[in-house]
Formats: sequence, structure tokens, C-alpha cells
Amino acid sequence: MKKLALLLLSPLIILVTLKGHTAELTTDAAASNSQVPATEQKKNKARLEALAVLVKRKQYPQAFSLADRLAQLYEGDATFDFQYGMAAVETRHFDEALFAFERLVIGAPEQARYRAELARTHFYLQNLVRAKIEFEKVLAQKPPAAVVLNVTKFLEQIEDLQHSVQPRFMFAMDMAGGFDSNINSATDELALDLIIDDVLFQNVPLDDDSRETASSYWSTLLNFGYLSPLTKTSSYDLRVIYSNRTNSETELYNLDTAMAEVGFSFFTGRIRWRTAGRYQYVQLNSEEFLNTTSAIVQSQYLLRRGAMYGFTMNIGQSSYPDNPDGDLTQQTYNLSYTSAPKKRSWMFALIFGGDTASESINEYNAKSYQGFTYQSTYLWGQRGSRYWLFNLIASEYDAINPTQDEIRKDLATVLGVGWRYAFSSSFSVRNDYSLSYTDSTIVANTYKRAKLEFGLTYSF
Repeated sequence: MKKLALLLLSPLIILVTLKGHTAELTTDAAASNSQVPATEQKKNKARLEALAVLVKRKQYPQAFSLADRLAQLYEGDATFDFQYGMAAVETRHFDEALFAFERLVIGAPEQARYRAELARTHFYLQNLVRAKIEFEKVLAQKPPAAVVLNVTKFLEQIEDLQHSVQPRFMFAMDMAGGFDSNINSATDELALDLIIDDVLFQNVPLDDDSRETASSYWSTLLNFGYLSPLTKTSSYDLRVIYSNRTNSETELYNLDTAMAEVGFSFFTGRIRWRTAGRYQYVQLNSEEFLNTTSAIVQSQYLLRRGAMYGFTMNIGQSSYPDNPDGDLTQQTYNLSYTSAPKKRSWMFALIFGGDTASESINEYNAKSYQGFTYQSTYLWGQRGSRYWLFNLIASEYDAINPTQDEIRKDLATVLGVGWRYAFSSSFSVRNDYSLSYTDSTIVANTYKRAKLEFGLTYSF
């Protein structure tokens, strides 16, 4: 009976003991705080106010340095812990941030913001399972739409990272039809001046195939992909893409394109790196037209709340079997910024590069260029989106074409709009419209073009 009574009373004894111990700790903390001189307490209060200002101004290195000095005094205070956690996570002191946000979530589990920051910290620490659990708890609390979009972006990245350690096969098929006002990107002039063997010929008539040609068309694109992991943070991938475009008015500009690519990816903290080798084969009117081999280097740097910097370098060799004079070595660079995922998001990219002719005598085929692309996307509902984009590229050729009397300079602009709607995770429909205009110092290369396209996409 004594043993039974002792067994029943044990939880009560433990509870009383713990309460006494907690009270002792609280008393000790209060005593410690009371031992701080009034002048020092005043200074600490001023430091806390300064910390709040630094965090608000996003001066995170200075904020973390200050918070780290105050941590021993103020850890456990919700206001301090949040500021400390934000400063820590933004300066990559993830362990300190983790402890701060865990204290906040334990003290106020109903606060979605605290839990979201805890989940984000787990993500940066590559604790993907825990990060996913916490992000899903945030969604269960039904936060504002902007938070939902941000969390969804992180969950997509987690899924991609988790898939990176599991082999997966991907397939997509797009079928489209539309109308193109200028399928050959040609001038609408009836005649041009040409120089042949240093002799000027004026008003040389152009045949119909050399002038602007409008046509309806249909197209098919097949995209196959395979990804296989090497380690938890690295993988290799294979991609094969085939596309076909058939014009109703003429077969001369029918295009068949096949592309194969092998890539290697790895993650280092917030940065994703990818290198790849690519081969592309193009047929024009069922005849070999162009072969391209290239090496690609890509990187993506994840910023706070899902924004991203991007860099792409593409160095390749293009060869024209029927026209070796056009063979080129090409270099293209792309620097981009993508905003955090919100109802309205945007992307801006700088583009620059140049070509080098395989033979110096053919340098009139080579050029340098620079420009930019801007795209804005708006989400409507759960399944729809619409966008608009603007692209501008300025180029200048390296030498005068023997058939012309001046250096060719082009200014190409494109304005595009469109929308997407997903019926399910696999099926979606799209509509795209674009207007393009290229102004050139060479009349033959000045043209305008309009294109309207409807498409249906299936993917898994």
C-alpha cells in the first residue's frame, strides 16, 4: 500500500519540485536584473530601441551585433527574440535564429509570423522535413494571401529539393495554333538597292519568298526529362525537346528543332548551381539548316521571402552546313532579378553578348548586342494568371556586308501579353499575343511582326 501511494503521488511530487525550481530560477533572474544599476538599465533600454530601428531599416549586420550583446539579458522577451531572430537569419546565423524563433512559437503558437520565420530558418538549415511541417501549419492558420503565396513558393522549393534525391521522369506536350503576320521576318519593301562586285544596282525587285509572308500555323512541342540524385545536394539531369511548326501558306519556313541537354546541379546554402552541355539541330523545310553546340553555367541566389538573383552564361558554336560563311562562336550573358512571389510579381533581366566569325573575312556576320527584358505577372484566382512583357535588344555588326554600304545596326523591340488557366495540375490552356518591330540601318532588315497563338499543355 505504501508503494502504491508513493507511485500515485510521484507525479505530484515531481510537479511541485519543478514549480519550486522554476520559481527559484525566476527569483534568480529577477535578482540578477535588480543588480543592474539604474544607469545601465537605461542604456539597455536605449539599446533595445536602437535594435528595433536597425531591424526596421534592414541593417541586419549591425542589428545582430547589438542583439548578440543583449541576448543574455533579454532572451525570452518576445519583442527582443523576434528582432534577434530576424537579424540572425538575415546574417546567416541560423542556429541563433532557430533558438529565438522556437522560443517565440512555444510562447505564442497562434502567431503565424513566428512559425513562418521558424520554418524559413529550418529551410536554410536544410531541415526540409521540419520546414515543410511548419510551413503547412502556417497555411492551416489561414494567413493573408501574400503569406500564402510566399509559403507556397517555399513548399515548391522543398519539393524540388526532396525530389533531387529521388529519380524522377518528366514529360510535357504543348499543341498550339495561331496566326503570324511575318513568318520569315522579312521586309515589306517591293525592291531594294544592292551592291554586287562593287557595283550598285538600284531598285532590285524582291520575289514573294523574300518579302513579308503571313500565314496561319500549328505547332507541337514534346519535352522529356529525367533527373537522378548523386548526393543530398547534387544531381544530374537529361532533357530532350522536339518542336515542329508547320505553316499553311508555304513550306519554305516550316521548322523542325531537336535539342538534347545533359546537366549537373548542386546546392550550397542559398545558391543553386547548374552546368550543362547542349546540342541543337534545326531543319528548315525538311533540310538541315543549323547545328549548335554550347556549354551553359547557371546560378540562382535565393533572397529573403523567395526573391531571387540569377546568372546564366552560354558559350556555343553555330554552324550552317549549306553556308559555312555564317559559322559563329557565340557568347551570351544574362543577369536577372525575380521578385518575391506575390499576387503581382515581376522579373527584370539584362542581356548582353557577342559573336565571333569563324573566318575573319566573314566578320560582317558577327555582332555584339545588349538589352533587357521585363515581365510582370498577375495571379487571378487559384488557377489563372496573366502577364505582359517588354524586350529590347540593340545590336551592331562587326563589319560592312559586301552587298551594303554601311555597318548594320538593329534595334529590336517586342511587346507581349497573355494569360494562362490550369484546369488541373496536368492540363492548362494559354493564349499569347506579341508585337515586334526591328528598326535597322539596312532597309532589308527592317520589319514588323504580329503573332497570335492559342495552346493546350499537358504535363506530369
